[in-house]
Amino acid sequence: MLDRSIAVGRNSYQERLIVKSIDLLRKKRRPLARRGVRFGFLVMALIGLATLAFSYRQDEVTPAPRPRSKGAQSTVRTITPIPFGVMNGDDVYNASGVVPLADSRFLFCDNNSNDALFELNLTADGHMDGPLIRRPLQGIPPGAVNDLESMTIAREKGHRYIFVASSLSVKITKGEESKRVPLNGLLRVRVNHNGSLSAENMPDFRDWFVRHAPDIGASATLVPDEGGLNIEGLAWDDRRHALLFGLRTPLGTGGPLLIPVRIKNLAGPWTTGNLEMLAPIRLALDGKDGAQGIRSIEYIAKLHSFLVIVGKAISKSKVPFALYEWDGDDQGRMRRIDVTFAEKMKPEGITGGKVGGKPALLFLDDGGGYHVLWLHKAGL
Repeated sequence: MLDRSIAVGRNSYQERLIVKSIDLLRKKRRPLARRGVRFGFLVMALIGLATLAFSYRQDEVTPAPRPRSKGAQSTVRTITPIPFGVMNGDDVYNASGVVPLADSRFLFCDNNSNDALFELNLTADGHMDGPLIRRPLQGIPPGAVNDLESMTIAREKGHRYIFVASSLSVKITKGEESKRVPLNGLLRVRVNHNGSLSAENMPDFRDWFVRHAPDIGASATLVPDEGGLNIEGLAWDDRRHALLFGLRTPLGTGGPLLIPVRIKNLAGPWTTGNLEMLAPIRLALDGKDGAQGIRSIEYIAKLHSFLVIVGKAISKSKVPFALYEWDGDDQGRMRRIDVTFAEKMKPEGITGGKVGGKPALLFLDDGGGYHVLWLHKAGL
């Protein structure tokens, strides 16, 4: 309807110009003829002038439209990390899983630190508010857990429970007699009133997990780059009342695996007797980037869905990172989000929360940095 009205406007304007030109010719014809001016030349000049005026008016009213395909989205957004600007001893912070504690306060794990978590505080505009705060894990004996890669948080009956998981992978020790050592650890963490952390480690969790997860099989004895068991994602699924363990490897066929483990009682004994293995879920990626494993997953309450970061499954691969949305269905149907990650970024943590009172997503970079993405600007 809009296009038709513009066309009508154009025609009316053109007609008015032509009528005015003809009137002018009629008035000027006799005097000009008496003066010996060639009438044909004047006609052509006036018609040319009218055409030029019409063309100018047409360009002014209807600029050429930009082609836009049906359902097209805005320009692809690139997630670029802001460096923490501090080191964890001699190394960068290998920031992985992360959970919100309060407005502008977050807690994350570093897979090189097995006895502490780290608090990140932000200003209202998403910048660091002071240095990172080391929060020791009280109650965990030295060496009891290794390679803490993922975190999630659950809330129930006025209580909150933070869970931290090891990769459960096999590590080859260094030295003359190298050995394959399975890593262990599934922590339930409580935040005390003074900000300190009290933690419990579930005994023999890895053995229980390997025995009850049918898709693990022989991968439990292999190192990650051989396709061995390697967990890098952890999310709380309130509907299933389960922890979702996201596998980087093994991949199998059809997409990366989520293995749900139901917790019968969140406040109950922290033992394998409080667990129940549920049916695995295979996530359906679009397949454009090659073999990708789960690098982080979390439920985002504002979206009523899970966000999943996937990336290269083994260390030598060149497969890029990508972000997907999953509604939690058993079929694992996924929607790819129109974002990319900076070339050097290794996004291994994602969570939702508030920063300065505004809903936001927080991405963590395994290379020692973070990125705040405001939800109202994310276009998800």
